[in-house]
Amino acid sequence: GRSEDDLKIMKSLKVRDSISQEEGQNRRSRGRSISDYTIVSLFESSSCTGISNEALERLTNRLAELNGEKRRRRARLGEMGTAIAALWTMLRVPPEEQRAFTENVRGLGMDTIRLGERELIRLHELKSEMIGKLIREQREQIAVLWEKTNATESEKASFRTYYEVNADEELTDDLLKKHEDYVEALNAKLEKIQPILDLIAKREAIIADRFELENLQKDPDRLKQRGASLTKQLMKEEKMSRRVKKELPKITHVLERTLTAWYEDNRPPDAEESDDPDSGHFMYQNAPYLHTMQMQEEDWRKRKERGEQERQRKRQEERAASSNAAFGSTYSKLPGKKWHPSAAGPPKSMPLGPSGGDLRPRSASNVRGRPLADVSSSRQNVPRPASRPRNEQGKKTVAGTIPSYRAVSAPRMR
Repeated sequence: GRSEDDLKIMKSLKVRDSISQEEGQNRRSRGRSISDYTIVSLFESSSCTGISNEALERLTNRLAELNGEKRRRRARLGEMGTAIAALWTMLRVPPEEQRAFTENVRGLGMDTIRLGERELIRLHELKSEMIGKLIREQREQIAVLWEKTNATESEKASFRTYYEVNADEELTDDLLKKHEDYVEALNAKLEKIQPILDLIAKREAIIADRFELENLQKDPDRLKQRGASLTKQLMKEEKMSRRVKKELPKITHVLERTLTAWYEDNRPPDAEESDDPDSGHFMYQNAPYLHTMQMQEEDWRKRKERGEQERQRKRQEERAASSNAAFGSTYSKLPGKKWHPSAAGPPKSMPLGPSGGDLRPRSASNVRGRPLADVSSSRQNVPRPASRPRNEQGKKTVAGTIPSYRAVSAPRMR
């Protein structure tokens, strides 16, 4: 058999004698190689294969078989190592047990493969005992991934059949495998949409800065600070204003283009006939984020319009208040009945002159609103009062007084 041939081949080899002392030390430090051996005999015998063409062909074929077996064992050990590592993580095997197993793994021999197989059997038995706990842990991870991927109710409903199984007899390895596959699919989806989620998170942070900046600018007390505090406040507002004016439009444009392409790639064939209008859209917080962006910009535009209208109203009130302060209080009518010249006649209490005109004093307020002809005629018709008597010097005197005379002054001295 193959074992006898392998034994015969090994007996046919011997270590080369013509090796220097220094080279021998180097080879011992790094281990033996093929070039360190030679054929015992050139001819085939019961204990030697020889170097005939037939022997060389058999050796070449055997070498190819051994290399293939080496690759298969290495692949097998790699698969077992991956499975064992996953089970160690799942079952939370202590690091001391993991280290003890790893130290016993040596080479590609069958003893190493049997050691790995025994460890896998032990871990699967432990998993069967902890199956309920493992399924619950997978469900907790699924809930977290649903939130991170913004899964819709329809997407969650597709796994509810397995997610709500709680009977002990139904908690099997097959159910755990379905949970593990679903977690793997959710992780793949999260990795795919993570760049879009990062852009959305950045845009939402700038939207929050926009509202905060508006509230800060409405507070005049922030400028009453002094020194470093005022400088820090102004630098903060400048940074927020730069993000709002420059970064927000760029990120919004990139998201609009990206989410439109997402909808084109994920739109169902019967989207027009579907009852779900959000089908195919990129969902964020249970709403298509493409529509959310449009609503945010529309709400902000209306908010700015209302703010401008409020500022215009306040400015008008301030102008009116300053005008009243400059010219006094606003005009208000006095109580009582007012006389108006265009009335049918003068008031009954007003005395009349000989020609029918009233005897009120002539003033601008009396003739306001009349034509000029009426003013002149009224002045002619009103009788003038008698003049006061004059003394010898031609000066008026008041009745009941004695006229006084001014003494002649003395001549001035020159």
